Amino acid sequence: MSSGVEGVTRRYLDLLRGALLDEHYLENELRIRHLLEAADGDPPDPSKLADPGRFMASDLRRLELQRRTGELANAPSRNAPPEGLAYTTAGHARLNHIASCVEAISADHVQGDLVDCGAGRGGAAIFMRGLLGALDLPAPRVWVADDFDHRPDGAEGVAALPDLNAVRRAFERFGLLDERVAFLQGEPDRSLREAPIEEIALLRLDGGDPRRIRPALDATYDRIAPGGFVVIDHYGTADARSAIEAFRSARGIGEQLEHVDWGASGWRRSPDPESVPGGARRDRATAQDQNELSVVVVVHNMRRVAARTLHSLTRAYQRGIEDLDYEVIVVENGSPPGSELGAEFVSRFGEEFQYLDLGDEAKQSPAHAVNRGIAAAGGRSIAVMIDGAHVLTPGVLRYGTLALAAYKPAVVTARQWYVGPGQQPQTIAGGYDVAYEDRLFERIGWPSDGYRLFDIGHFLGDRDWFDGEWESNCIFVPRPLLDQVGGMDESFSTAGGAFVNLDFFERMVGTPGVNLVTMLGEGSFHQLHGGTTTNREQYDEREDVIRSYEAEYERMRGRPFRVPAQQPHFIGSLPPPARRTRARRLSSPQFKAAHLNAAEGRPSRPAPVPDDLREEFTDAYWRSAAWHGTPWLGHSTHRAPADLIAYAELIWRLRPEWIIETRTGPGGRALFLASICDLLASGRVLSLEAHPLGVPPEHPRVTYLRVAPGAESTASRVREIVGERPRALVILGASGSSDGDAALSNLAPLVPVGSYVVIEDTILGGRPAWPGFGPGPTTVAQKLVETRDFRPDPTLERGGVSFNAGGYLKRIR
Repeated sequence: MSSGVEGVTRRYLDLLRGALLDEHYLENELRIRHLLEAADGDPPDPSKLADPGRFMASDLRRLELQRRTGELANAPSRNAPPEGLAYTTAGHARLNHIASCVEAISADHVQGDLVDCGAGRGGAAIFMRGLLGALDLPAPRVWVADDFDHRPDGAEGVAALPDLNAVRRAFERFGLLDERVAFLQGEPDRSLREAPIEEIALLRLDGGDPRRIRPALDATYDRIAPGGFVVIDHYGTADARSAIEAFRSARGIGEQLEHVDWGASGWRRSPDPESVPGGARRDRATAQDQNELSVVVVVHNMRRVAARTLHSLTRAYQRGIEDLDYEVIVVENGSPPGSELGAEFVSRFGEEFQYLDLGDEAKQSPAHAVNRGIAAAGGRSIAVMIDGAHVLTPGVLRYGTLALAAYKPAVVTARQWYVGPGQQPQTIAGGYDVAYEDRLFERIGWPSDGYRLFDIGHFLGDRDWFDGEWESNCIFVPRPLLDQVGGMDESFSTAGGAFVNLDFFERMVGTPGVNLVTMLGEGSFHQLHGGTTTNREQYDEREDVIRSYEAEYERMRGRPFRVPAQQPHFIGSLPPPARRTRARRLSSPQFKAAHLNAAEGRPSRPAPVPDDLREEFTDAYWRSAAWHGTPWLGHSTHRAPADLIAYAELIWRLRPEWIIETRTGPGGRALFLASICDLLASGRVLSLEAHPLGVPPEHPRVTYLRVAPGAESTASRVREIVGERPRALVILGASGSSDGDAALSNLAPLVPVGSYVVIEDTILGGRPAWPGFGPGPTTVAQKLVETRDFRPDPTLERGGVSFNAGGYLKRIR
């Protein structure tokens, strides 16, 4: 290396080190600290804000010293928030030692990758990646192993240190996030043991948690290359020293232990090649460039539906892939004896199909099966289908591979649909079953025209082509991204995988610089197969399972699941059957025909009402205004008849002491509620209305209170009438979100566990009626559900057209 180039290299590394230690902006840290201190009392000092180097000189010197010397070895916890805003607390000496190790690796031609176990904010690993570029080392990679769950000790709150996405953003900020950086999330001893690392030239291990030292070394030490380095940070603590000495003694390691500084030590493994297992270094390109695309499909006890899924991946079905070099790896994940697909069955679909039966290695979560499939795949890109019950439309492979190239680097998804007339969990309860589903496939002549799947399908959830995504069952990912971030997190070990697919989507799409591409006019359609969540008939059971998944994710990640911020790109086109959005719904005649077996069109068994048809009729009925005239004993109730029936059922179930209603209008609803109480000989009605319409009907069980339901004084006035702890049922009339929130704040505390808050007219705001209404009842209902004290009860909507969809909320705690 010439002196000029060497000088530039040194200058780059000095700048990188200073930036990682935040040495360039120490004055700003002092300004922030001063503003925080001032917030507790005296106003900020303008002089300190203007020139902290002069007026906070002693504090500045302490910061400068800390950045040079690094974090104290006896810091109370590896999870304690680091001082300042640096990406690493290692200090000059330890970063310089890493540089000297990498220089020695380069000079001595030591084979192997660089591994940072215990990433913190990522600074040390970022420095390693910068060294590879600065020293022009083309072969090694940097592996970053951490559980990325840095909650404070004993706390359930927000993480003190960054999670995986924050560390990846840090790499990107320095221009060092590329295919030569790979992240291993989870317990480091497990993730390192399973990682495809052939040899290790440098292992840096954070010894802040001494319990992790021995497992991490056991998982990696046999792969330390001859001449490779082991560096233990936090070696200065007694527990870390004890763990290291015990490991070295057990392994008979005689190499000299050298201290880097007071907080770190390490040794270099003997260059004697006989001390390390031999073997040539694998050429990654040889194993990974066999195909353009590998599709990994996981199946479990789903022979009926897998037959359609696999056919939808064949060359005979997929269009525009004549020149596509692809393979399909079908992973059997522990199906019961006799229900396995078998190699012969899979091979029938074409030479592209391979069968991998995990046998006794199968686990109840599909995460392990996905990862086994990825490991066996030879494609430059991978399409992951964690649920083999999804059948595809004919352009998925074509547009998936086109988008990967056109929007590089990209993650490409196919929208999720249900086969059937609506949301499968609800339609199953209404009579949808495998026989109904099979008839739907027969009626569209599948698979002759795969796009007719849209004739028998429904968007999953309250979605649209142009809404954001949180998950996909067919997600295309470039191999370098998988190598960098890793596959499925096998810590999600519950049956069905819980949120493992959502977590996978979030990590892929949340990668800095990656473009999310959604296919228009293509989809993956979920078939009935008795799944752990989707196909549960009992609403309460399904909701309990989902809540357990949410809790598991929050325990594992230290935060609730959040959909990544998205600016999606689109590829494809919309064939006529697919032209369905919330603004332009098309209901399919196939749903009507599928369940008609008897002559004269009389149904032989119950069948679900298609969601599209229900929404169209609800909107049409609302626009008719006929519901304004729904009478009760000569008084208009202004309610849909089905909702009045639901109110009567609730009163019969609950026998409330008080029914508190708002926005009664002319009073017909209050009279109806009181009449039901008469029939049961119990219960009273308190009607809150600031501006009544006319003279409401009198009834001995009804008390009218002329107040605004959301006013501050209303809560106390209501309690004067109903008492402090009544057994109440609350019915909130339609209002804007702010008024509804205020009314809820006053009245919801009066509802005991097991009783209900009913939020009326949730169909407003375009759901599907009156799009111009703006935020209103649905927003109020969603906020109440987010408290986790209330849960929607859709069984009360079964009476026909309900204006309160999602608005019957039961208190569960």
